[in-house]
Amino acid sequence: MPNTTVRAAAEGMPDVNRRRLLLGLAAASTAAVALAVAPHAHATSDQPSSKLPGLEAAFYLEWNKLRAMEPDHAAAERRYFEERAKLVKPVMREHTAAELEAWRKITVAEMPEWRFPGRLEFDEAIRAYNKAEWAIRRRTGFTKIDRAYQGQHGRVSAAADRVIRCRAHTFEDLAAKARVHRVWEFDGSDLDWVMGDIARIARKGGLPVS
Repeated sequence: MPNTTVRAAAEGMPDVNRRRLLLGLAAASTAAVALAVAPHAHATSDQPSSKLPGLEAAFYLEWNKLRAMEPDHAAAERRYFEERAKLVKPVMREHTAAELEAWRKITVAEMPEWRFPGRLEFDEAIRAYNKAEWAIRRRTGFTKIDRAYQGQHGRVSAAADRVIRCRAHTFEDLAAKARVHRVWEFDGSDLDWVMGDIARIARKGGLPVS
């Protein structure tokens, strides 16, 4: 499933939708097959009871919870970035000629313990930077809010997974998947489940699929 949980603020990017580019041709092909099958497929009394209406409702329940969290998450993220911008991230300096000469003179036995002085300075500075950055996360409330947001994001993704992986037996079922797709956008690989649904409905309508 898409929308892998990420630490958005660590790279300065909220959850990025990476799926639109993959879906254009696949979605068009799926729609074409569906239109070809549609005249031959209708719900009948012998169809098994569908789980998809309940799964779709469960997805929207989780989705609406995520949407309700977005204003607080965005506000905390803005506070975090504004505060973090005041920090200066350390950069390791170039080694001096004397340091390079000292490195060339050390023995093999000394190598595991030897460190460039510039590296030692950088390590100390980056530890101080990371400590200050985490203090900003806590002070702005971003750590707590982001943890809750990412947890809810995972629950939405799991609910969408249950929709796409549930067998569709009618075009009403496929319509439920299409509605969830408009909101969440399944990965291109997830369309294999839909193609399997279409093939199943086509066979029931007496159409060849291979």
